[in-house]
Parts: sequence; C-alpha cells; structure tokens
Amino acid sequence: MTAIRAQVEELGPWITGFDFEGEHYGGDYTTKKESRVSGFIARFGRCLQETGNRKSQVRILECGCLEGGHTVMLADAFPNAEVVAVDLREANLRKARFLASLYQLPNIRLLKEDLADPHLVWREDYDAIFCVGLLYHLRDPARFLFDAGKRTSFLWLWTVICDEIQVTQAEGKFRGRLLSEAADHPLSGGEPQSFLPTLGSLLDMLWDAGFKEVRLLKKEMTTNNSGPCILLQAERKFAERT
Repeated sequence: MTAIRAQVEELGPWITGFDFEGEHYGGDYTTKKESRVSGFIARFGRCLQETGNRKSQVRILECGCLEGGHTVMLADAFPNAEVVAVDLREANLRKARFLASLYQLPNIRLLKEDLADPHLVWREDYDAIFCVGLLYHLRDPARFLFDAGKRTSFLWLWTVICDEIQVTQAEGKFRGRLLSEAADHPLSGGEPQSFLPTLGSLLDMLWDAGFKEVRLLKKEMTTNNSGPCILLQAERKFAERT
C-alpha cells in the first residue's frame, strides 16, 4: 500500500473521489466533470476580465466545502486568488487539508464555521461567493443571503427549492416548506430543520439582499427525485455594497 493510499484510508470513509498520478482514491463522487464548478470558473473568470479587476489578490468564499473536492478545482483555476473554504465538520476539513497539500495549493484557507450562525466569515469582503449545496440546509436562508449581499457582488448558487404544489409553510412573506435534517449524516446541515423556499420566494430573498440581476441557468429535478433544484448567478454592483 502506498503512503498516499494509507493516508486516504486513515482519513476515510470518503464521499469525494479524486485522481492523483494515475491512481483513483476516495469515494464515488468525482468532481472532475462537475459542471457547477466549471460553470462558475468560466463565468467568474469572464467577469474578472470584463471588469478589469486589478486587485493583487481575489478572494473567493466557498460555503460548505465538504471534503475539498470543489475547493481544489477553484484554487487550481484561480491560482492568484485566495479560496476561503468553510465547513461545519472537522472531519471534512481534515480531508480538505490533505487534498490541498497533495495538490500543492497554498492559496486555500480552510475555516471551521457553522454558516447557520457564522461569526467569522462575514468579517471580510469577497469577490465571489460559491454556494453549492449549502442553502437548502439552512433554517433561515434569507438571513444568509442578506449577509452575503453585504460582502460580495457575485454569487453563484445551487440549491434545492420547494415546488409550488408542495408549499406548506410561510416565513413572513416567503413561501416554502420545511425539511427535516439528519444531523449525523455527513451531507446534512447542523440544524434539525431547514426551510426550502419556492423559486419566487428565493428570488425575493436575493432582491432583498441587493442582488438586482439574477440569471437562472438551470432548473431540474434532483437525482434522488426529492424536488427541483436550480443553478443561478446573482450580481450587484461593487459600489452598492453596504
């Protein structure tokens, strides 16, 4: 057994699968062809070119990095950016640290934080927020989006939403349904319940957060048929940050 495989097994079990020097390691979910990541890389890269961003370092916030599969793709694609990758679970962060070291990506900063009640991440501004697979784990997604709107002008969001025919809950003016969470599951959030807004309510949340331009890029059913999911890009002018 190679030293790398021994380290992988020691950190396991894994959800994320990855290749290194011709060998495959880890779990079944491979990120190599993950369009949610490659789409962000293409569109945010184009945004940087169009705006003529001349900052010495761009900062990207990744919300819910899991085991670092998306993180290493982002850091590799934007070598001059700092990727601040946040996750609730220390076990996930240990795996992400391993991948960052394995691929020699020093531009990754890992942070343990519960994004349902964050204390550190909103102290900084970000040129982009990459939020894939987190929002539907939050009990108060409107608050998260409102805070995000204060800290970035570019939001990339993939989440599960509530179909109109499944609405059972109103949270103020927002409509949707509650989703029970299994706290011990590695893909769950940290709260016992989350709130899934309808697409219309999600757009209202984004508008309230200051994102005045929203592009719906994809809407489809989740692979486990648990409901519709969407991918979108939301923007606001840098000068509009508060």
